[in-house]
Amino acid sequence: MYASVKNTEVKLSEEIFPVEAWELISKNKKGDDLVLIDVSTPREYEDLHLEGAINVNLFSRFFTTRLNVMDKSRTYVIYCKMGGRSKIAKKLMQRLGFRKVYNIVGGTLLWKEEGLPFASGAESVNKFSFCPFSISIMTFRKIKKILYKMSSPINQNIGIASSSGQES
Repeated sequence: MYASVKNTEVKLSEEIFPVEAWELISKNKKGDDLVLIDVSTPREYEDLHLEGAINVNLFSRFFTTRLNVMDKSRTYVIYCKMGGRSKIAKKLMQRLGFRKVYNIVGGTLLWKEEGLPFASGAESVNKFSFCPFSISIMTFRKIKKILYKMSSPINQNIGIASSSGQES
């Protein structure tokens, strides 16, 4: 199935790879129908972003407010550093009534790996600086693991007490 974005044919898809996104962006540079949104933090956006992208930080308390003033009939290509936050943003935009929202799979990390250009002055992506979304997930997993380890001896003691007929 195909849709037209200013006389350019693109596949109707919610997830697109960087090369597909680059083709879509390149074909619509002069058109007003396509909007490129970086949902990274302002610091990440300052360090590296795609040419013509606007920064709408997913973690901002005004994120939804900024989306609500945008034209829902336009085509949006969204991205972040790794693709996780932009996937969340895409789902939120769809719930808010946006019709055409494309998420760039792999974000700027995969974009760089595929050798695609960034805005002038942007040097490269630091693979070792994690996005806040990834840090949150990793922190949650570590806390969960620590809590599990801490509760394990307690569970064993309860099991021993109940099997010997003692009350705990």
